[in-house]
Amino acid sequence: MKQLFDGVYLLEGQVGLRPLYLPLLVGDYGALLLDTGCAEHVDNLIRPGLADLGIKPADLRFVINTHPDTDHCGGNAGVKRFAPHSHLGCGNADRAVIEDPEALFETRYDAYRPFGIFYAEETAGNMKRDLGDAQPVDLTFRGGERIRLSADWDLEVMFLPGHSKGHLGLLDSRHCALFGGDAIQGAVYLDVNGKPALCPTYLYPETYLQTSQLIEHLNLDYYVSCHWPIKKGREIADFCQETRSFVERAELLLRRSGTRDLRQACLRLGPQLGEWPEPIHLELAYALAGHLGLQ
Repeated sequence: MKQLFDGVYLLEGQVGLRPLYLPLLVGDYGALLLDTGCAEHVDNLIRPGLADLGIKPADLRFVINTHPDTDHCGGNAGVKRFAPHSHLGCGNADRAVIEDPEALFETRYDAYRPFGIFYAEETAGNMKRDLGDAQPVDLTFRGGERIRLSADWDLEVMFLPGHSKGHLGLLDSRHCALFGGDAIQGAVYLDVNGKPALCPTYLYPETYLQTSQLIEHLNLDYYVSCHWPIKKGREIADFCQETRSFVERAELLLRRSGTRDLRQACLRLGPQLGEWPEPIHLELAYALAGHLGLQ
């Protein structure tokens, strides 16, 4: 666990070989957990972290998902079993899939099967396990709402679409920090050893670029994401520029390739866009499907 500020912590874990950081904000009126990791993270990361801080189930007031991915909402049911009185929330546009793991898998992870891109049976089974049990959401956000953790500490819910339709973040003006989940992704996900592990996985290029521009123009000292090192000061603008440059390069290379076949595009552009392991080239389906207008 890492303490960022007074009352602000990161629960530090892993998803596969990639780092995973779950923000925990603790105020006088209760605690807020941003994202719940995979199903397994409830018992091996979240509950031990809360216990270390002396936070009881009744103290966990809000649990908010930034977006629908295994490592961000898979622990929802487990957290609600642990803290049944907590309020579980997510982006309004993501509610249907966050509440239904089967629908999430089908529409997000298995969406490119018609194009010849899908996960092996064992991998798919592991992903379904990571998504955990179905769990109804208590409230949804569209952006602009405020959550009060103390008399002098409000958080603003930010609408940051692009990686999903309803992706959220939390703006903490007290610390000039934005907790952004996977809202922007630079040019690569690195593993815990600093090696390229995964390509960017945005789905909607246009709104993703708008989100990057918004983040760059906020008055921030810190940008805190779920898989990348904390960005400070000028590093925030650099990360936004890295994000935009990847999208622009992907669009340019795709046009130059002359192909509209999604699988072929992934295999052809993968080596040009990053140095991640060769099997990861097909993970470009998420982003390139957006560029091809297939989402």
